[in-house]
Amino acid sequence: MTQPILEIDDLHISFASVNGVTRAVEGVSYQVHPAEMLGVVGESGCGKSVTAMSVLRLLPGAPATHIAGAIRFRGEDLLAASEQRMQAIRGNEISMIFQDPMTSLNPVLTIGEQIAEVLILHERIGKAAAWKRTVELLALVNIPDPHRRVKEYPHQFSGGMRQRAMIALALACNPAVLIADEPTTALDVTIQAQIMELLDRLRRDTGTAIVLITHDLGVVAESCDRVVVMYAGRKVEEASAQDLFENPAHPYTRGLLGAIPHLDSPLTQPRGRLAEIPGMVPSLRTAARGCRFADRCPSAIELCRRTVPALEPVGPDRMSHKAACWQVPAAAEKRLA
Repeated sequence: MTQPILEIDDLHISFASVNGVTRAVEGVSYQVHPAEMLGVVGESGCGKSVTAMSVLRLLPGAPATHIAGAIRFRGEDLLAASEQRMQAIRGNEISMIFQDPMTSLNPVLTIGEQIAEVLILHERIGKAAAWKRTVELLALVNIPDPHRRVKEYPHQFSGGMRQRAMIALALACNPAVLIADEPTTALDVTIQAQIMELLDRLRRDTGTAIVLITHDLGVVAESCDRVVVMYAGRKVEEASAQDLFENPAHPYTRGLLGAIPHLDSPLTQPRGRLAEIPGMVPSLRTAARGCRFADRCPSAIELCRRTVPALEPVGPDRMSHKAACWQVPAAAEKRLA
């Protein structure tokens, strides 16, 4: 395995408000390697997007507080970098595809103007060269008739085409890392498949590392090399995609996989129900003493409610598969020792 290009190390993020402090991210760590696609999955509100936005320091400074941890890009701690340095990194070396392209694209500028602006700023090229490169980028992401569409506005594009335009914008400067935050949200399955095929081809051709944030475990199974599972601001499991789907270790991961309908599932029978995880996600305003999933976990013991479990090796692939659960064999051995 090559050296990681992006490392998130023991990251803690909180948001202060009149209602108290919300602990959005607690001790999250993961690495991304060149040409790798890392999937980050979990329920809404589990801290996936907050962690990703922290990489580019896009969180508002007043309510958000980085309590501890580090984010290293090629060994450089981004949390300690100057704002001038971050401006050079954003969009140039690390890019991000946001969830909703309609609200991320400027409605009063054409698609071409928005992409060309990035090229002029970061690549230091003239307007004519930037416009030519913009047309090439739209063609690269399979937008038909790019010479004409480059002069159109975001509202003239369909949802799928706006998402492709966002990808072209993110790839304008050939970034080393691309963060894709729900890139297939609100798209039909055919367009979803085309977007994921495009991302996969681009990372294989250019060596770009991709962090894919998604709820869609089907997309993860088809596209990702490794997977990080988050719950209530914490990382609860990490494994290769194949190992995670074949041998899920954490009860929350098993619950997510159990909620996926299958053709041979009881849903095809009368009165069949989709499997669900009981209970509610705990409030992040209260400091949890133990595992945040304990109140919803069918296997929870008293220790789970008292002490936070560490990430422990799981199964035959003990180097890369880890889970934060007192029930996994390695943790159980320590608990009983």
